[in-house]
Amino acid sequence: IFIFSTLLYTIKFEDMTADFQDIEDAQKMVWNILQETDWTEFWLIGVQMFHALVFCFVIISHRANLHLFSVIIFLSLLVIMYFAQSLNTLAAQNYTQFAKDQYFDSDGLFITLILLLPCAFNCIFFIISWLLQSWTLMVDLKRQQIRHAASQKKDK
Repeated sequence: IFIFSTLLYTIKFEDMTADFQDIEDAQKMVWNILQETDWTEFWLIGVQMFHALVFCFVIISHRANLHLFSVIIFLSLLVIMYFAQSLNTLAAQNYTQFAKDQYFDSDGLFITLILLLPCAFNCIFFIISWLLQSWTLMVDLKRQQIRHAASQKKDK
């Protein structure tokens, strides 16, 4: 929760005017939102399943070296994050069609917790995966260069 509230404290939308007294106020606010949310609502279960599915795709694409697939998902997550403020406004105007309660505040705190942070973590996992793959590729290349140089030296 400390990580979430710290990230929330630093993330700012254009019209985000929440003025937290300190990190403790942000932590209390985050904790209240998480406690007051009805996690049994169908659309929230769908959002949770979406994030779990994306995380599974991150793991699968890392293990199977599906580079194009991972880039498409990564860019899709970035587009979702880019339009989060518009999604928040749209959801706030039409929440009665899919939710029991009005969760979408003008500060965007709820959508940040529910949508943006998991998307950001999945993007970070993608980047870590790509860095690990690059590192492995460079190590393998260097080993092959050393073997090739050793075999050429041996032939001379």
